[in-house]
Amino acid sequence: MSVSVVVWALQGDPPADAGDVLLWQGYADGSGVQSVPRYLEAHAKRLRSRYLEFIHDLGERQINGKSVAEHLDLGDGFSFWWMTHLAEKSPFKSPQLYDCLRLMALEEILVERGPSRLALHGVERDLAEAIEAMCRNLGIGFVWHFASRPKSKWSLRRIYLALPHPVQGLISLRHLVMKWPLRRPERPRWFSDRKAIFLCSYFFNLDVASCSAGSFHSNQWGNMPAYLQQGGWHANWIHHFLRSPDDRDIQARSQWLNLFNRDALNQGCHSLLESYLSWAVVRRALWKWLCLNAISLRLRNAHGMFNPRDSAASLWPLLRTDWWTSLRGPAALSNCLWVELFDAVLKDIPHQPTGLYLWENQGWECALLRAWRRHGHGRIIGVPHATVVFWHLNNFDDPRTLESVAGCAKPLPDHLAVNGPMAWRVFEDAANVLPGRFVEVEALRFQYLAEPGFGLPGTGSSSPHGRAFPVDGKRRKVLILGDFTEKQTLKMLSCMEEALHLSRADVSLVFKPHPVSRIRQRDYPSLPFETTSSALVEILPTCDLVFSSNTTSAGLEALLAGLPVLVFLDEEDFNHSPLRGVEGVRFVGTARDLAAALDSIRHPATAPALEEFFWLDQKMPRWGKVLAPACGG
Repeated sequence: MSVSVVVWALQGDPPADAGDVLLWQGYADGSGVQSVPRYLEAHAKRLRSRYLEFIHDLGERQINGKSVAEHLDLGDGFSFWWMTHLAEKSPFKSPQLYDCLRLMALEEILVERGPSRLALHGVERDLAEAIEAMCRNLGIGFVWHFASRPKSKWSLRRIYLALPHPVQGLISLRHLVMKWPLRRPERPRWFSDRKAIFLCSYFFNLDVASCSAGSFHSNQWGNMPAYLQQGGWHANWIHHFLRSPDDRDIQARSQWLNLFNRDALNQGCHSLLESYLSWAVVRRALWKWLCLNAISLRLRNAHGMFNPRDSAASLWPLLRTDWWTSLRGPAALSNCLWVELFDAVLKDIPHQPTGLYLWENQGWECALLRAWRRHGHGRIIGVPHATVVFWHLNNFDDPRTLESVAGCAKPLPDHLAVNGPMAWRVFEDAANVLPGRFVEVEALRFQYLAEPGFGLPGTGSSSPHGRAFPVDGKRRKVLILGDFTEKQTLKMLSCMEEALHLSRADVSLVFKPHPVSRIRQRDYPSLPFETTSSALVEILPTCDLVFSSNTTSAGLEALLAGLPVLVFLDEEDFNHSPLRGVEGVRFVGTARDLAAALDSIRHPATAPALEEFFWLDQKMPRWGKVLAPACGG
């Protein structure tokens, strides 16, 4: 039995004389040091299941004779609970999810060790409050050695976050100012015949050249638009408008829609979700938001419900911001707008026998499914466009959530279109494979990997492009695949800059930012690199090595193309990589790790077998089988 432990939640290494140390971030293990993140990874499946169980139980907790989910039903059987940040479980919208899982891991370590005292060295008050409460319940003494942050300048953002959540919600209406010009009183002539098919997606990550010429091409949907056109289907598209660095102005994007709609038989009918904005929509959304604010008063003592089953930990200090913003603040108001917009769209559009939508298990999808069924449309299928990642908790639900048929049950698609064995295995690992839920389809985004001339992985060739990997003394071209967040991308670039000072490798750098990223070379002048927006199919043949963000599927594409892949592992976050657990992939978390990797890669990589990851076929027979009922056949 250890007498005292130190939880080190600061940057850098703990002092040599710190004693028995539990590292809150980082994966170092050694004499007198144990990594909490490493323990979390070692017990990932069980701890993830416990968290999914906790979220399901939270929605079922009773207050005044009604469950939380029932309280958030405004009268039509749909519960706004499923649109809250808590039920959504996105690590990107709820960054403290990582703290929640680490806290659950820390509890298990403490129960096993049985210390009498815990000393926390850190700066986060919410974390200190959560660990103190857990120690109190475990009978462990607690002391917090507060390390002050460097003083930061005031900003409008800091002032905004200090405001009450309802005030933040009202201020968030400013986003409507940008979207208001997207309103269009005229509607497309929606298709309504037996071959009509509805699709919902994002209006970004599009092929600019094709769209400017009046030919719709989405990088997320791959060959699907052409496949539908060739098969005689008539596509009705609803798009979310998202800004990205490659966006033209709103007027230019509206012109694209006009071009598509003039050639609707070939390109489909297209409209933006935001084109259905109106004063009536905003008024109804505000009324729903006010109702949620009133309901939140009845749930104001919910803090006592945030203990996972059989746990001494309370997750309330870590999740209370998500709770209040989802019931009173900007997230609540945004969810009300989603509900009203989808209701307006699916009331206006003629009956659709079949619907497809880009599936990420986000809150807005519940609003889509609610409106779809409310207005009597046919079957609807969720389509994951990329990979399914272990630590993207939004991809998964407790099995009881999926099986529930209660009045306020979570809205689910009729089927989920699974794009390969890899995704199937990940869902199966989370006990999310239910009878009849999944249908097999070809992976739309990755079809180019099977195109003639690209070089099929799994052939045993040293390179899919017929080029030998550079030998010692030769310059290597490194492709940096950026993250969708600026913070993570800057960490990657900083890591690379420092690594190049430590490494003997002679490299040139090419940086491909994420489609939503705004970082350019001029933003990072101390690191020379070339920026490209070209498609991966064009870039990969010119590169020798890939340094990838751990949130992008592009690293997997590079691996399947036969290139060596290094994945950046942020020691302050989950391992979000779809390559987690894939043999032959190297994760680097520090500049020293990256430098060693750059120096040690000597030989060409042999790509893994493509069929282990995705189902690919240019003729798309699996999709044909899934869509056959839509055309009567």
